[in-house]
Amino acid sequence: MNAARGAVVCALLTTLFGCGGDSSVQACFGDAVFCATAFNPIARAGADQTVASGDGVTLDGSASTGGGSSIKSYAWTQTAGPTVTLMNAASAKATFVAPNVASNTGLTFKLTVVNGGGRADSSNTVVTVQPPPAAAVASALALFDGPLQPTPDGTSPPGACESATARLPDDVAAAQTGLFLAARSLALANGADASDASAFFDAARGLTARPQAALGVVGTAGEVETFGYMLLETLAAERDPGLRDAVAVRLRGATSLDDPAALLGGRSDVVDSDGIRIEDTADPVAAQARAIALLLAARGTCPSDAEALQLSSAGLRVIAAMKPVAD
Repeated sequence: MNAARGAVVCALLTTLFGCGGDSSVQACFGDAVFCATAFNPIARAGADQTVASGDGVTLDGSASTGGGSSIKSYAWTQTAGPTVTLMNAASAKATFVAPNVASNTGLTFKLTVVNGGGRADSSNTVVTVQPPPAAAVASALALFDGPLQPTPDGTSPPGACESATARLPDDVAAAQTGLFLAARSLALANGADASDASAFFDAARGLTARPQAALGVVGTAGEVETFGYMLLETLAAERDPGLRDAVAVRLRGATSLDDPAALLGGRSDVVDSDGIRIEDTADPVAAQARAIALLLAARGTCPSDAEALQLSSAGLRVIAAMKPVAD
């Protein structure tokens, strides 16, 4: 069969079944040379990624296809961003270590594949590298919107993880709720979270409507919970007056922390040690580094009940340390 007839056959197959690299059916009627060049390869550099400085990163082009023949070569090159050393740049999967950055920084990589017919295709992927504090904030927000979202009614939180809060003792649950409300309210107020606030406000409405510590949670745990509701009330004042009014009713007669600024300023933490208490921080810089490391280690994991309070406290710490984002 000559090339012209082969092209006609390919066109008919495209109409009937799909003849390109993305189709489930590829067929070629012709000699080996024609069939090797009848289909272009398709390079797939993989989805964009967001990582933290120091993370090991894998660029995965194994979903690429060779068209009418197998892929004979892969070539990864960096086209933008701070230069990194690519390992295994001539294979389907290349790796590198994310560089240290002072702010969110994009690195662009191009994958070029060549098939047996000598035809080539390229595809780009972007890796956004975050400095550890920003990556820790992103981890905290993901946890608060998933397994660390209080679920007193036993409902499942968004995402793949089971709730880490549904079975907490009453005093720990009250303190964790306060940390959740404080951290999420601060993140929306200072611009650390630029997403739509409606989902958080819906969750906050459900928490506000539940019977108060049903409660009898007093002492430090109850004060931490009140602290969270106070920050929520401030956030909702302009954004959701109805929620603000509901929170104001809940706060009547409630007792809050003596020094909430110490918690917001990183000079103290909420801990569960023979009961919920506020613990002064001897070295706020070291405590911040520990909180960042804890949250980075928690990325992509499903925390347990035993980790809920510590992760929530770390989340509030890193979010409170974020400088407000200018409009």
